Amino acid sequence: MAVNNVSGTSNPYEGSTYVAGSNSKNTLTIESFVRLLATQLQNQDVTNPMESSDMMNQMTQMAMVQALSAMTESVSANSAMNSITYAAGMVGKEVTVAVTTENSMGVPIISGSKTGIVETINLTGGEPTFRLQGDTKDYPLSYLLGIGDVTDSVDDSNQSGEDLGGGGEVGGDTGESEGNEDITN
Repeated sequence: MAVNNVSGTSNPYEGSTYVAGSNSKNTLTIESFVRLLATQLQNQDVTNPMESSDMMNQMTQMAMVQALSAMTESVSANSAMNSITYAAGMVGKEVTVAVTTENSMGVPIISGSKTGIVETINLTGGEPTFRLQGDTKDYPLSYLLGIGDVTDSVDDSNQSGEDLGGGGEVGGDTGESEGNEDITN
């Protein structure tokens, strides 16, 4: 008798994660904290009552958690606004983006680069994406390699030795430095 795919996936080594969403039952708010504190005070042992310093420590910790949560939300909102502003400022500019292909594991890997003029910005997803003129693919901001044609810089910094594409001269530069003197000591 053969047993096939005992695990729930075709790849038994594939990892999975579960993140519980927050709801009223697993999130502690200041109101629920005050209720908990009041219940604790009502049901405390009269021979060994809670000290006021313990109660103040708990209230201070709850206030700190709330302040950190508010600060985290503020930083996230600010970061999202910065990404949107940056993406919107790219419209009409020449950029170089990474062109990717998926490997056998489904992970995108850089297979080249492409230069073009940013035509549109899409802000409807989680991360802003942009589209180049004459191209139907949406590129996330994380695929941006540089403003302008930086394909030579990408080729020079490629440590693996694979061709990232491009290879053309930037602005027709012949490799000679114009107007720069050789400084030697």
